[in-house]
Amino acid sequence: MKHWIIPFLIILVGGLAGCTRITTVNSTSDSKGVMAKHQTLNLATGTPLTTLDTDKMAQFGRLNNTIEGLYQTNRDGQAQLALAQRVKVNAAKTTYTFTLWKDSYWSNGDLITAQNFVYAWRRALDPRTKAPDADLFRGIRHAKQILAGQLPASQLGVQAQGRFKLIVHLDHPMAELPQRLAYPLFGPQNQRIAKKFGKKYATKPEYQVYAGPFMVSSHGDTQHHWHMVPNPHYWDRKHVYLTRINVNVYRSQAQAWRDYRAGKLDEVRLLTKKSVKAYEYKNSYTARPYSRMILISYRRDGPNAVHNQLLAQRQAHLAISHAINRQALGQDTYGNASLPAQGIVPAGLSRGVRGTADFAASQPNQKTLKYQPQLAQREWRHALSQVGLTKVTLTLSYHEALNSQSLAKKLQHQLTKTLPGLTIKLKARDWKFDDDRSAPLAGDLNLATQRAQYADPLSMLSLYTSTSTANTGHWRNFDYDDLVAQASNAPAFNARRWKTLLKADGILMQHQGVTPLFQPASTYLVNPHLNGVQFNTVGTQSNFKEAYFVK
Repeated sequence: MKHWIIPFLIILVGGLAGCTRITTVNSTSDSKGVMAKHQTLNLATGTPLTTLDTDKMAQFGRLNNTIEGLYQTNRDGQAQLALAQRVKVNAAKTTYTFTLWKDSYWSNGDLITAQNFVYAWRRALDPRTKAPDADLFRGIRHAKQILAGQLPASQLGVQAQGRFKLIVHLDHPMAELPQRLAYPLFGPQNQRIAKKFGKKYATKPEYQVYAGPFMVSSHGDTQHHWHMVPNPHYWDRKHVYLTRINVNVYRSQAQAWRDYRAGKLDEVRLLTKKSVKAYEYKNSYTARPYSRMILISYRRDGPNAVHNQLLAQRQAHLAISHAINRQALGQDTYGNASLPAQGIVPAGLSRGVRGTADFAASQPNQKTLKYQPQLAQREWRHALSQVGLTKVTLTLSYHEALNSQSLAKKLQHQLTKTLPGLTIKLKARDWKFDDDRSAPLAGDLNLATQRAQYADPLSMLSLYTSTSTANTGHWRNFDYDDLVAQASNAPAFNARRWKTLLKADGILMQHQGVTPLFQPASTYLVNPHLNGVQFNTVGTQSNFKEAYFVK
């Protein structure tokens, strides 16, 4: 029986040892009666297509529509089974046995097997691959040692038992594992195709195959344009309605605006406060909150020893945090839809047991993020006196990307206006996808964006442990590490795990290991005839699988 006839299954790892609790959810109903004749979607991007290798992507962008794994994220932001038909969990909750569907195929017609997952995951951890998000494998058996170079990737705790059974062994229970496995990095890769093309693999559309609802066409690809078409062998292809997705590279926002107005684009980003204000009441306007946080990281090992000593102090971090008017900063740069930070975890990412409370609103030590200029001045003077200074010039590094320069200038103004003796020099840095995750810090203060890759507070809190490669400021607190480890080892979502995560966030905010600023919302004008798009708040942003145009 073809498995698209069966309702989707949402797996909830419950309180019964060694088994799962399953509920069914009906798939979205078809709306073919109101569909337009032409189903071509035109989108804009600012970056050309550089790789089709899922192990080498730091951000998946539109390409997430070509990838599918054991789980996928549903419209409620939860993980539901996709290429896996069912999963069994042992009593200790350290072994997951996935049974794959026997009729799922790659875009070239090859069968998708358990070995495709084994190959993909081990390849992602291979140091020759340099997967930007390889830290996400931590918790799977031996991943930690492989990342440290102590074991080869072949020792990762994942194995294929026959063609359709995948066994995943964990170092410890991981309550958030289904949410984590919905991230595209955990999708399969076709080993036969990778070996066939060798170094050419995934460098061009003709050297890659796809497991998701769409595939990148091997025809008409240029430096300024690429497009996706439906995957003819996708298991749920009857619910794929768009016949083509054009992705055009724009270097000029003005040209993107002209093309949107001319009907050549179905979506355009609103980048200025003035634009948002002009269109926020139009039916084509949409604000999409996404689980990311704009923050300041502090360099503690830069070339200036005195600056390092200053920024190693908790008082200096608190002074900077208390000198910032987050409400004004976010609204002046990203518009009214941006939310001032309440902690490091973004609003809407996770709710408590039985959905009682949003984690962001429950975060402790929110007073460390409150605008208190007089307190900030006292803290700053004390921090300067500890290193024998009355004034200092620090660098503030920011991406050469849209909105970043404006944000840096306004932050510079707020800090130097409030903190006595502080001068800030702005320092632009080239924009790269992986800068915020692992690149060395370029300034004394560094504007960065961190995003949650799965729907759990741990996805943000784990970034600032002592061993995380994303912790580029090298902040260390052993109590914090221990709390994150406790939450990582928890066998289930429960009140105890929730309190542990809140306590960890409280320590990070108490010390301002990093200083969260605000949670930006992306604002767009979208063709009002486009329906059925799944906009995610975590992981990857837009899923066009069931999207369609109405008449």
